[in-house]
Amino acid sequence: MKNHMALILCLGLVSQCTFGSVGDREEEKLVILQNLIFFNNNQTIPIGTNLRSYDDQADDNINQFSLTSPSPTSFNISIQSSTYINWETGSYRINPPSQILGVSTTSSERSTAVAKTHTPFTVPLDLPADDLYGKTYPFLNAGTISNITQFNSTMETGASFLFSNTKVTNMPLGVVALANVSWEEIYIRMTVNGNDITILLPQGNKIITPKCKIPIKNGRSGNVEILFSLSSLFQDRTVSGSPVRFLQQLSALFPGPIVISKVSNVSLYNILQQNLQAEDIVFSFPGCFPGVER
Repeated sequence: MKNHMALILCLGLVSQCTFGSVGDREEEKLVILQNLIFFNNNQTIPIGTNLRSYDDQADDNINQFSLTSPSPTSFNISIQSSTYINWETGSYRINPPSQILGVSTTSSERSTAVAKTHTPFTVPLDLPADDLYGKTYPFLNAGTISNITQFNSTMETGASFLFSNTKVTNMPLGVVALANVSWEEIYIRMTVNGNDITILLPQGNKIITPKCKIPIKNGRSGNVEILFSLSSLFQDRTVSGSPVRFLQQLSALFPGPIVISKVSNVSLYNILQQNLQAEDIVFSFPGCFPGVER
């Protein structure tokens, strides 16, 4: 600890520090800076996560919503209480707070604290597993969660379902590079314009990337937010200039009941799988606004 304090004091007054000789002065300054960077980069802090299920219709019913496909054809959707998600895991990768602070901490490099240079918001895949920035940090408990459409929290767009989370107790200082969520099964039971629909989605995962800086820092006041939108799973979207319309294709099979799985109504199943993997459709980080911590 005394050495660390001396480094901090010396860095703050680096122009006034006395070194062994003029020839060694620059080299000793560099060693002090490198060791201070190593010390700073080994700090960790606790961070929580708000993983939310929501719709964007600004009401208290996140199990009922309306979508058009194509406009003005309207579909009234009601998600049943038997719907559940069997989560497998959720984890973060963290980047150093800036290029100069990207320091490898392997045992072979600790003596020199060689600086890495990685662009913020990209994952430093070349870092070893024992490096703070080479590790993954789990935030989601494995297990089956039901009643995900019974709201227990609120957000900017209205009611939401807040999943239970594991607070990461040892997150390194930096910025979120990505989050990765995986599931054993997603089971959805719903009615669409009065027709009974069952959806079975098997094991899968989704990598979620932030579009702006999400800092992990001392003094952070809130949890990291990750959004999960069931309603967006069924909405129209455009791929390479062509519309993809799940609900319109589904309506061609009315009246129900209808089962969608990897062995039944495969074309509809494939659309849902593509929607799950699409960027910022079902899973996303919230957008960033000035003065709003994310």
